[in-house]
Amino acid sequence: MNNEKYLAIDVGGTSIKYAITDRNAEITKLNETETRREAGKLFESLDEIICPHLNEISGIAMSFPGKINVKKGTVCKIATFKWISNLPLKSILEEKYGLPVWIENDGKCAALAEFWKGNLSGIDNGMVIGLGTEIAGGIILNGKLYRGSNESAGEISSILSDFKNLDNAKRFGKIGGHKNLTNAYNDKKGIGNIDTYELFEKYREGDEAAKEVIRNYSKTIAAGIVTIQSVLDVEKFCIGGGISTQDILIREIKNSVHDFFAVKSSEAINEPEIERCHFKNASGCVGAMYNFLTMERIL
Repeated sequence: MNNEKYLAIDVGGTSIKYAITDRNAEITKLNETETRREAGKLFESLDEIICPHLNEISGIAMSFPGKINVKKGTVCKIATFKWISNLPLKSILEEKYGLPVWIENDGKCAALAEFWKGNLSGIDNGMVIGLGTEIAGGIILNGKLYRGSNESAGEISSILSDFKNLDNAKRFGKIGGHKNLTNAYNDKKGIGNIDTYELFEKYREGDEAAKEVIRNYSKTIAAGIVTIQSVLDVEKFCIGGGISTQDILIREIKNSVHDFFAVKSSEAINEPEIERCHFKNASGCVGAMYNFLTMERIL
């Protein structure tokens, strides 16, 4: 039935977002809770999210970080939850709650959301970059989600920052995760634990240290975009994740990408369009819903 409701859950390294939605991605509730990464605690959190809605939903759509076998619903491995190895999450949840469950990688869910009804709609080749605890990625190639040979296409956190010193090279996910942004300011100012909201407020107030940190961070993200663009040659990158709601950040990333192409790039690489994800924090939930509908052959 077209009026059926579903529960879409987006599990991230920092928070779990969840929403009640229908087949058209009309969200009636969007909530968030802190991620508890221990095995038992994670399942407790999912229980607290799912149980109150069991009588009103017809299925569970989930976005989850790491390498996912979509058909089997298995989480193969992930750095965020170190205890996970070939976890049959789909079958565990289906057996417990008696509802159909489909799971897809978080970056791929964000790309599906934007391709379905967002800022990649009508785009043949595009990519979503999700700025979170680490960096998620989802690729649309030739009008389809590209999963890769081993379901790991888009795992851009693994991009290395130093090709000369592989033993000590930092991963893109570590230097581009949002905690590295606030940590850089805390180190510079010698203070405790400023959060991202406070950091952007300080930027707006004219704090020079905040401006420097955010601009340097934006250059890091821009460098990743240029690296990816040299391989994929897409039309557009959409920026997602919690901090993507900050207009300052989107502007700084755009400027850094443009400056590179204006000064250093050759004609062999085309400058892509940069835009915020249309669904912002809800991208994971909307994309998980699209994946659910596709796998259930409703769409």
